[in-house]
Amino acid sequence: MKIRGSSCIAALTLALVGLPVSASAQAAKTPPSKAQMEAAALRFRVLVSALQSDKVEQPVKNVLFSCLYSNSMAKISDGMDKAIAANKQVKVDTSNPTQLLGIMAGVCGYRPAKPAAGGR
Repeated sequence: MKIRGSSCIAALTLALVGLPVSASAQAAKTPPSKAQMEAAALRFRVLVSALQSDKVEQPVKNVLFSCLYSNSMAKISDGMDKAIAANKQVKVDTSNPTQLLGIMAGVCGYRPAKPAAGGR
């Protein structure tokens, strides 16, 4: 049986209808504020951009990918918020993608290799 075009979409939709929705998606929640939506969008853009960038080292990409694959974006974002709150002595610009990437990578478990003794 061949499925083409809209028939394919209909078949996929029917196949998905029987799948359970997670409890968190079922629970009625207060809609996010505009600020929350903007912060979430920025963090997601930072993550996707890092995975696509040729300027981000592969070990960082590996940690970010594994982290996203094993955790929700909400959990990663909560971890970032906790890390920022726990380090109030460090000034963080939450609109700076580079700083957000560093925090995100750290929350996801990335630890840079230590330089060799006597190295720079």
